[in-house]
Amino acid sequence: MNRVKNFIGAMREKGVWTVKRAVPAFFTAYCYFSMYVPVYAAKAAGTSVITSGFNSLYEIVAAIVSSIGQLLLLWGVFEWATALNSQDGTMQSMAFKRIASGLVACLAPQIVTVISASLK
Repeated sequence: MNRVKNFIGAMREKGVWTVKRAVPAFFTAYCYFSMYVPVYAAKAAGTSVITSGFNSLYEIVAAIVSSIGQLLLLWGVFEWATALNSQDGTMQSMAFKRIASGLVACLAPQIVTVISASLK
């Protein structure tokens, strides 16, 4: 009989310990998942300040990407002209890859605008 009482006492302590550990875990999970509630705000006059800031940032990044693309394109064209004088095919293929990457980088801002306009 004493063994049974010890076993029941041990199980009660284990259950209390499990509850003490589970309650904070469930509370933390509840707080974590309850923070991600979508908020649908109406368009107001204050949004123009934020969107104009993002638009100017986008224009700066687009100009930088386009400039890097132009540099890559020029580098690829000069490398291709140099590769025409050699018999190495890999030099020409690398030059064509560089030209293609330069074209993509030059046209990236326009491509993004076309894709975003088609999604609206």
